[in-house]
Amino acid sequence: MIVAITLPVLIGFGSLGAETGLWYKIKRQSQSAADAAALSAAYEVIAGKTNLTSNLTPAASEAATQNGYTGTAPLVVHPYSDSIVKNGVAVTLQQTQPGLLASLFLPSVTIATKAVAVIKVLDNPCILALGTTGIDVNVIAASSLYVPTCSVAANSTSSSSIAIQSSTGSITATTLVTRGEVSFNGNPINPAAPPPEFALTSRPLIGVPSIADPYASRLTHAFLTSGMPTTGTCTQTGTTYSGRCVIAGTLLKSGTWTLSPSTPGMQISGGLTVNGAVTLSPGTYWITDGPLDLQANALLKCTSCTIILTKGIAGILGNVQISSGTTVTLQAPNSGTFSGLLLIQDPVTTPSVTSVLDGGGNMKLTGLLYLPNTTVGFHGNPSATCTVLITQQVAINVGNSTFTTSGCKKAGLTRLPAVNTVALAE
Repeated sequence: MIVAITLPVLIGFGSLGAETGLWYKIKRQSQSAADAAALSAAYEVIAGKTNLTSNLTPAASEAATQNGYTGTAPLVVHPYSDSIVKNGVAVTLQQTQPGLLASLFLPSVTIATKAVAVIKVLDNPCILALGTTGIDVNVIAASSLYVPTCSVAANSTSSSSIAIQSSTGSITATTLVTRGEVSFNGNPINPAAPPPEFALTSRPLIGVPSIADPYASRLTHAFLTSGMPTTGTCTQTGTTYSGRCVIAGTLLKSGTWTLSPSTPGMQISGGLTVNGAVTLSPGTYWITDGPLDLQANALLKCTSCTIILTKGIAGILGNVQISSGTTVTLQAPNSGTFSGLLLIQDPVTTPSVTSVLDGGGNMKLTGLLYLPNTTVGFHGNPSATCTVLITQQVAINVGNSTFTTSGCKKAGLTRLPAVNTVALAE
């Protein structure tokens, strides 16, 4: 009688124990699905796709389903922060499992699992080429790109996204990062065994998500032109122009000139052409409706200045032309509104002419070179301490060109392009 009375209870507890093991097995499987879902959603974030409804949840759902998950739609949280993680991506999976033998005690159980992926910075490129097609970074014959402390990144999907054109060219970098491929003499290389012309600390990363422009939302036309003087004539005393004012159609030659703006700066309308010696006093210089054109044998120097090329009354966006034989020593301010910003081309439109920075060994630029809608030809910048270039495409011209991010914090440039990776944090 006692056995008969207790038998259902014993069977129930035995069944509950057996099903508990099954539920834990399902939970482990679901955890694997949650891990995959969190990683997948994090990679969407790296690619700049951050909408929860149209980007992150579908990516998480697909990854979870491929890993055996059959429950309700994943719950995705971004950005997610807790005591361990900052700016992570959290995914919670939840499914209801009906009771079988244990239904006497539990009609059903809810099995929930959670995973958190964190986005980490793998490297900070000192060259970011934003073009999505064609050759983004082109090292021509008898040229070398020397960036031993940072990487080179290109958003082109081309098989020659980053290219060395001949055996007389070379690239020295921590690594190369591209959505497309890396080529040598017109042929894609094997990233596991690159030719000796590629002196890399680690193997190239090909077919990766695009690298976001860290200044796209900040360096807008409104931000760049805020405070730009639009009226007033500069005071000229001998060879010195001064004031918060506008200089029109400037050609500075045959002598030593000084531009000395009052806060916040000076507008040079119609472009600035230099074939003499010019010293820029610390401040901000807006060059409107024309280029910054440094002709052969010109000299330009500044210890703390930002030069912004933007549209003026004529609606013309100028470019930068630094001729061979020019002596240029420019350094961005290390504090203030334009901290770390050296040569900035307004992204409001695409310039009609490409820019060429060809000063060679006498060209030393410290700070951010931001020309996002144009192609740049570059040669020079020896002994660089902080030079970061963001452009559509760049051609490394004959000679050696140097970039680095090693001294950028001291130079006031704290926002850098980033090659990101993801990892599970929880």
